[in-house]
Amino acid sequence: MKTVSAEHLVKTYDKGSVRALDDLSLDVAEGTVLSVLGPNGAGKTTTVRILATLL
Repeated sequence: MKTVSAEHLVKTYDKGSVRALDDLSLDVAEGTVLSVLGPNGAGKTTTVRILATLL
C-alpha cells in the first residue's frame, strides 16, 4: 500500500527560468523509512516542502 505518492512534480522560480524540480515522481510504501540525499541545489528541501504542503 502506498502512503505517499506524487507524480510529475515540477517547481520553477523566476517566472519559469529556473527549474528546481523537473518531473519528479515518488512512491513511498507504508512502513518505509525514507531519506532524501543529494548535493547542494538538488531540490531536496523544495521536494520536502511541496510534499508537506500536500499532506
